Amino acid sequence: MKKIKEEGSNDPGYREALQEIEKLLAKIEDPETSFDQLSLDVKRATELVEYCRKQLRSYKEEIDNISQNK
Repeated sequence: MKKIKEEGSNDPGYREALQEIEKLLAKIEDPETSFDQLSLDVKRATELVEYCRKQLRSYKEEIDNISQNK
């Protein structure tokens, strides 16, 4: 499976994760997708969603810190 870019890589990893989630959702919704593939796709989508949540929390903390230092 494709690896997600590490934190601090200036956001391309987040955008790539969202794009991959969209592609996975299309595959998950496709009735032709096998159960084996469906299981892999759901697992990968779950990992990507968690990655995105982590990134968003990090961005929020950064913005909060900037706001507090004004």
